[in-house]
Amino acid sequence: MRVPPSPVLFRPAALAVACGFACLALDSRDAHAYERQWRIGLDGGYTLAAFPEANTSGFDAGLHGTYGISDAWNLRAHADVSAFDLPLPQTSAVFVSGGLGAEYVIDILRWVPYVGVTVGPNVMRIQNGPTVVHLGVEIPAGLGYQLTRNWSVGAEFRYRLLLLGDSQLSPTHGFVGLARAEFAWGS
Repeated sequence: MRVPPSPVLFRPAALAVACGFACLALDSRDAHAYERQWRIGLDGGYTLAAFPEANTSGFDAGLHGTYGISDAWNLRAHADVSAFDLPLPQTSAVFVSGGLGAEYVIDILRWVPYVGVTVGPNVMRIQNGPTVVHLGVEIPAGLGYQLTRNWSVGAEFRYRLLLLGDSQLSPTHGFVGLARAEFAWGS
C-alpha cells in the first residue's frame, strides 16, 4: 500500500515572511514621537469615487506633513492628485484635493496607529468638460511602522465626503487607500 506524501504546510519563503512579521510585532522599542516633531512624506495608492451613475477608481499620489503639538496630537496637512476614468459620456478626470486638520496618534510602540479629520478644497477637472469645486471633509486612519527614529512606512485609508459642489457632475464621496513613507526631524 502506497502512502500519499504529506502536504507541505509552510514553504521556506512563507516561513521567512511569517518570522519577519512576528519579529516586527514583538519589537517593543519606543516610537520616538515627541512634541514639536515634524514629519513629511509621500503617499501613493488607489482611489474610489462614487458618482451618481456609477463608481469608478483610479490612482492617487500625494504629499503629507504633520507637526506634533503634543505626544498624542498632530496638526496635519495633505495634498493629493487622483486620476480616473468617468462614467459615460465623459472620458476621464483629474481630482486635486487638499486638507488641513488634526490627528490623534498612539505612539507608545514602533507600530503607530492614528485617526484624524481634515477639511479643504477639492477640485475636479473633467476632460473636455467643466471644473467642479467642492469642500472636502476627510477622515484619515492609518498604521505606521517606525524603521528608525527618522524613517517610517505605513498604510493609510481615508473616507472623503464632498460638499457644496455640483453632485450631478462629480462624486459625492469616496475612499483612498495609500502606502506611505515619511521622514521625521525635530525634538
